[in-house]
Amino acid sequence: MLRFRFILFLPLVAAVACRSGSPEPPSPRSELAATPILSSNAKRLKAEIRRLEAALDGLMDEKPDIVIDTVHNRLQIWRRNRLVEEAVCATGSGKILLSDNRKSWRFNTPKGPFEIRRKVVNPIWEKPEWAFVEAGLETPVLPWDFRRLDPVTLGKFALELGDGYEIHGNLYPNLIGRNITHGCIRLNDADLESTFAMAQTGSRVFIY
Repeated sequence: MLRFRFILFLPLVAAVACRSGSPEPPSPRSELAATPILSSNAKRLKAEIRRLEAALDGLMDEKPDIVIDTVHNRLQIWRRNRLVEEAVCATGSGKILLSDNRKSWRFNTPKGPFEIRRKVVNPIWEKPEWAFVEAGLETPVLPWDFRRLDPVTLGKFALELGDGYEIHGNLYPNLIGRNITHGCIRLNDADLESTFAMAQTGSRVFIY
């Protein structure tokens, strides 16, 4: 009687084992059906990314931005979030000049956001008081005194930032790359010409 029950139990175990075994691998037909769905989603996602990038470009100003690093003395020009030009420049020395009448001037390049207010060809520098104090000369009383007018120092081009600060040329090429100016940003002739050509009135300038 026990042998009979054991014989009946074996087929039942085999049947359960067959049912609880590893699942059957998906058929090739089901895999092929999923592939077009994934491919279609990827195409739609790429198309959406392109649309958003185009929309972002449309929001960006056409005017280039100028970024000036006063620590490493580098000037960069960016357009539509892309670097298009880079040059070595000279910036403020940080020195202090004292006059006999207790006036003082500190020659720093100002930090912060600015903009190109005016583009000038063949600029004439109207020398301020400190220029005469530094040279040990008497300061002219009249603001239009011809001794104040210097058509050479600023070079062929100038980009005015306001408050007397400019991006302009340089008489001493070996000083480019150093903190040596009275606060303005100096470039050599070739870099000044290309920067002047790309910059526009209203272009943003970031100095740090």
